[in-house]
Amino acid sequence: MRRLFISIFFMVLFLSPAMAKVTAIEETYLKATDYIVAALGARPDKPGIIWVTRDLKPQIIKILRKKIFPLRYRYYRRGNRTVWILNVVGRTMPITTGITIEEGRIIDLTVLTFREGRGSEIRFPAFKNQFKDMALTKKLRLSKPVNGISGATMSSNAMKKASRLALYLNSKLMEKDDPSKEK
Repeated sequence: MRRLFISIFFMVLFLSPAMAKVTAIEETYLKATDYIVAALGARPDKPGIIWVTRDLKPQIIKILRKKIFPLRYRYYRRGNRTVWILNVVGRTMPITTGITIEEGRIIDLTVLTFREGRGSEIRFPAFKNQFKDMALTKKLRLSKPVNGISGATMSSNAMKKASRLALYLNSKLMEKDDPSKEK
């Protein structure tokens, strides 16, 4: 009887945390349309579209470290300023992020919707301000290191991927508009 009690006690003690799920709650901090208007200073007519072609696909796979992603990405533009609304998976759910780029550098990164159970600290200025004035190197890396957040590693990495992807897509968009920059 005593052995049964002890074994049940240890099963409850060790298995209950493993079986408990962290409930994902969708938190919307800012609507995408509001972010776009704030970043561009005006309501855009319609989004531009950049299609994932054979030329772009290998680099996107390298940035996201996965082979499944959208066939197109939408952006909003006013002059040299572009706004990208991207969904990048943190641990299990997508994190919707707004990234504003001007002259090939990030001028703002904002978490619009967070759907994970942990890691929402990435929305605070202490983390997101690290991305200001970042550019993309030739090796598709960020120009400066980013300090992660303890306990929010996957969310931190998702923001790095989103910023790298936005910078890469922006560079390809600007290349397309300026034929002198093409290879």
